[in-house]
Amino acid sequence: MPDARLGPPAPVVLAMILCDAIYQDPATHKCTILGTFSTINARKFPVVHRQLAIHVAMTNGHGKTRIRLSLVGNDDNKPPLFSREAALDFRDPRMVAELNFVLTNLTFEAPGEYRIQLLANDELLMERRLYVMNIVVGPSPAEPTQEL
Repeated sequence: MPDARLGPPAPVVLAMILCDAIYQDPATHKCTILGTFSTINARKFPVVHRQLAIHVAMTNGHGKTRIRLSLVGNDDNKPPLFSREAALDFRDPRMVAELNFVLTNLTFEAPGEYRIQLLANDELLMERRLYVMNIVVGPSPAEPTQEL
């Protein structure tokens, strides 16, 4: 069966990196990625994560392309925790386009698996998992415990 998709091919994702922060040199536009991770640990819920940065690099784009980044949970019926769009103009498919997103004050209601989705013109290009874990803090081995 032939592919029903029409139009130019979707961009190819070279990288999608989750980190604490991204520094972009104003002179060279080179990015420095700080503190990569794929898990957030919390002691209680809901929890607010102050900052999450995402660096995306793509190539093989053709012309004007609408890029959307969304953070979703496992329940597809709920709206995304975050969604932002940007427009890129790929003048040459050989170019590498880099985008940096900064998400602040994200509230996670419960532990679980979340997904960061990257779409181009509403076509899913890539998805990264973000695990939000409930860590249980107990007494350290050196601390005496009380029996009730």
